[in-house]
Amino acid sequence: MSPTFFILISLLYVILLFVIALYGDRHPVARRWQPWVYSLSLAVYCTSWTFYGATRQFAEYGWAFAPSHVGAILLFLVGYAFLLKVVQVAKRENVTTIADFLLPVGLGIAGRWPFSLR
Repeated sequence: MSPTFFILISLLYVILLFVIALYGDRHPVARRWQPWVYSLSLAVYCTSWTFYGATRQFAEYGWAFAPSHVGAILLFLVGYAFLLKVVQVAKRENVTTIADFLLPVGLGIAGRWPFSLR
């Protein structure tokens, strides 16, 4: 197949994602559907990362690229309790980014850090 075909398919995929995002912005989803929307958006992110990034790197580096995927799989299998605690803290403190977690440490106020994982 020609590169033009893959470029066309990629552009159609991105356009479809933008159309879905635009529809989602203009029509808020009911609260009961929010977990599904979050899960599907995470799946779209992972799909696009794999399609555009990981596949090329795997083709270039071979099995040396596998540990990044194995690490993520092990985190979800073994690190569930840690992830659950991080989610609880994020909800309690209204933390939305990693920077919100790291800012107190970078400012040297880790002792007074309200986001402790206790």
